[in-house]
Amino acid sequence: MAHPIEDVAPDAIGAATTAQLDAGIDAWLHLAEALREPELSAQVRAAGEALVSSLAAGGKVLVAGNGGSAAIASHVAAEFIGKCIHDRAPLPAVNLAESLSSITAIGNDYGYEHVFDRGVRALARPGDVYLAMSTSGRSANIVQSVATAREMGVTTIAMTGLGGEHLRDAVDHLLVVPSVQTPRIQEVHMLWAHAWCEAVDVLSQRT
Repeated sequence: MAHPIEDVAPDAIGAATTAQLDAGIDAWLHLAEALREPELSAQVRAAGEALVSSLAAGGKVLVAGNGGSAAIASHVAAEFIGKCIHDRAPLPAVNLAESLSSITAIGNDYGYEHVFDRGVRALARPGDVYLAMSTSGRSANIVQSVATAREMGVTTIAMTGLGGEHLRDAVDHLLVVPSVQTPRIQEVHMLWAHAWCEAVDVLSQRT
């Protein structure tokens, strides 16, 4: 069966890609101001300080998310194990969404809501940080895993978008992107995580 895009006229392709690019830029112009709002900035700063302080004290970072957020989790973990902007010694970070075998086995045996919960129980220790990402804030596996992490004495950071405010009392640090657009929410999550990775790289330089 032919895909609908095969019937699109060439001039419509250019118009659509241009329109979506312009829409994304316009959204970012709005977000750039909203992200500087004092209360949100303070929340992001506090979460970042908690994460970097954990690494400085010998802790590790666990990261998780579904779909696009799983890709961001992989990116973030790689930045700590590798580097972001400066050479430095590797730091411990684990993407709980990385192993297809673990996710499918746990999902099959225990239910998909436990695919990250089991990883937290296996790998997290008090003093570690669990960074969980969900654009809606309602992913059952994220909700379950942050509850487990908190019970274990792990510092919990949740990144979400508008509508995820219900997690406020469920985590130590809740960062809500002021948007309902999934692509923009995920882009801001990456921005925040990159800022923390860059801070780690800068602080790791010998003076």
